[in-house]
Amino acid sequence: MNPKSVSEVNLFDPGTQQCPYHAYKTLRDEAPVYRCPATGMYVITRFEDVRQILTDTEHFTNETAYLTDATEPSPRARRVRDTFEQEGWVPAKTLNGRDDPDHKAVRAVFNDAFRPKKIEALEDEVRDLAYRLIDDFIDDGHCEWVKQFAIPLPLLIIGKQMGANPDDIWRIKAWTEAFFHRISLMQSEEEELASVRKEIEAQHYFQPIFERLRENPDDSLLSALVNTVIEEWGRPMNDNELHAEMMADTFVGGSETTTNAISAGVKLLIENPLAWEQLKSDPDQYLKVFIEEVLRLESPVQSLMRATAKDVELSGVTIPAGSLINIRFAAANRDERRFDSPDTLDLQRPHAGGHMAFGSGKHHCLGAPLARRELYWSFKALVDRIESMWFAEGKNDFSYHPHYLLRAMKSLHIEFTAK
Repeated sequence: MNPKSVSEVNLFDPGTQQCPYHAYKTLRDEAPVYRCPATGMYVITRFEDVRQILTDTEHFTNETAYLTDATEPSPRARRVRDTFEQEGWVPAKTLNGRDDPDHKAVRAVFNDAFRPKKIEALEDEVRDLAYRLIDDFIDDGHCEWVKQFAIPLPLLIIGKQMGANPDDIWRIKAWTEAFFHRISLMQSEEEELASVRKEIEAQHYFQPIFERLRENPDDSLLSALVNTVIEEWGRPMNDNELHAEMMADTFVGGSETTTNAISAGVKLLIENPLAWEQLKSDPDQYLKVFIEEVLRLESPVQSLMRATAKDVELSGVTIPAGSLINIRFAAANRDERRFDSPDTLDLQRPHAGGHMAFGSGKHHCLGAPLARRELYWSFKALVDRIESMWFAEGKNDFSYHPHYLLRAMKSLHIEFTAK
């Protein structure tokens, strides 16, 4: 999709979502603060504006629920809530929906699990898993990269941290996909209710684990989430809070986004054979830059929401208090005002980590260090095991799941020669 003017931009259009970058450029150039006529939300696409929103907690808030507190929930929203209430647990706010001091208090529980020494302790496991997954199909000369590598690597790692049975990986994947699609803003009511019921399956799977860990704590991240008393609250998280964190901030936050970056990286390497040769020639020099370029170019989290707590001006446009803001990280990460040749994969790009694929400010992704290690060993194993690779003829449509917030390739069939 290549809109010639702002009036042709529709970020809800599935065709635009397949390749949104022309639309982003049109918005950056013509309407960097764009009020979507269909929703009334303000779409922000320039790097400096996005950075201001992420770091200015006086004017911008994550507590967006108040926007609808004064109005009656829609019949559809009531049915979703009733289904959770009657069959499972109504999910509480996640980290992304909290401001300080609540955000700081809940995030502190996670910070311990993702501190540098904990990530270092996982290094050997991530490395060994990456090589083992590739070795499982290396003799075949072909694979479906998303399902055979990009999904299991981060999901098995976060699953272990959460005390999940590795044999249940594909059940858990079905539950995370249900959540992924439910937050897409692209589902019909019938589809959303089906996703809700899949999430409720996950709740009933994890609820007995919560109860067991309350009786017998262990050293897993999940045990910490279940048992840590949040000082500001004077209590641990309750079941509704735990189920929300389990789905959004651990399994989805800790696997879906990394899966999508691993998938995007291989597609970029096949599309850029010179970069592939450059990476193979000296992975010690180029691999870390390549990872940052993948994150910048294909931002697995394309956008998230904020609200305005006060009237504020961005790029000459006044946004009233109480407005919903859609921050387009992926558009900011290709802003010509910030990056030279922003659409180009450049393994010698200076300050390659200066993107906002992991956000910025207080809500900077707490799992970023682990994600970077998972990406490092994924591509290091690829370089060490594979000499050349190409798209399998006739098997790829390079389609992405319809989604307003995230970017996820459905499948990627590749063929290769092994080293």
